Amino acid sequence: MELESMDNIIQPIETSKVSALINAEQDDFSELPINHTIESERNTKDEIPQLIDENEINEEPYENIGNCFVIKKIIKHGIPDMCPERYDDIIINLVGRQDEKDYIIEDEKKLLITLGDCEVLEGVDIALHLMNVGEIAELEIASQLGYLDLGIESMVSSGAKLRYTVELISIKPKILPENLSLNERLRIGRKKKARGNWWYSCNEYKMALNVYRKALQYFGGPEDQVVLDIRNNEILIERIKVFNKMAHVYIKMNNLSVALLALNYVLYFEPMNEKATIRKGKVLLLKGQIMEAALELKKALEINPNNVIVQNILRKVESKLVKERKLFKNMLGPIVNNKSNTFIISGLIAGLAVICGYCYFKNNFPFTKLNT
Repeated sequence: MELESMDNIIQPIETSKVSALINAEQDDFSELPINHTIESERNTKDEIPQLIDENEINEEPYENIGNCFVIKKIIKHGIPDMCPERYDDIIINLVGRQDEKDYIIEDEKKLLITLGDCEVLEGVDIALHLMNVGEIAELEIASQLGYLDLGIESMVSSGAKLRYTVELISIKPKILPENLSLNERLRIGRKKKARGNWWYSCNEYKMALNVYRKALQYFGGPEDQVVLDIRNNEILIERIKVFNKMAHVYIKMNNLSVALLALNYVLYFEPMNEKATIRKGKVLLLKGQIMEAALELKKALEINPNNVIVQNILRKVESKLVKERKLFKNMLGPIVNNKSNTFIISGLIAGLAVICGYCYFKNNFPFTKLNT
């Protein structure tokens, strides 16, 4: 991918709308879908579901979380009163299995995550809020806080109950993205982007958007100016990739205006980006802007003339444009020959000239003066 030469401070079309697309957290999803947070989608309150202590009933240390969607059994107690808070960076170990099967579906060692950023299953995320540093717990997670009815092809059955073993190793001091080195920003941002891709593959579009937005904070930040290391364009490249991914998700969610905003951002930096150009053509087509869509699809074919799918779509679009032109002509009625048109137009011009001349003469030379 080639990028045009640029200064170390980029001043693109990063308008207030684009900044909101990255940074906003509390607005209503219906107004600007990118501002939606997963916590507000699944829990009306911005707090962890109440913990029901069943130690009085059972001798074993079981805890039911969120109406029994997660059952937590403490294997090893941690340091008292050392629970993480939302958006804390924590390091964990986890192993996940489907309850009815023995094979491992997820195995992570010393995984660094941001709590509440949709980087792990929601059932695991909720349980981690209630764990102490050093604690090891076994979680039984219902499908409602796992993979829902979607499952994972060849790995997790639809509606499956999951069993996770989780260890909270430590809580790390929070470091803002702008205070990290370039390599650290790339590493964390790419990890979040990969997690967003994973949520997308599970058809969890809102979860994917939430993680993509978090990734953008490590790829240049939400400010109106994107500050880059002039020796390295990797941050900008990753930023463009995430905007392109977000646009694709918004098309899936039929939020076409926001998708178009993200695609325009991508094409500002990479006018020859094939995926973004095709997606823009698709968005314009869905919005009913057929002529503009045809122009974008033609541009996509200039980038890659061998794209058969675009060729077929463009052929259909052009056919539709021809039909619309014919319909428009039929609405105007029968068309007379060119000579008749010329005669009618000439007569109209001559008549208009006579009327204008008469009005001018009457205003400047009133007839009453002639009588005197």
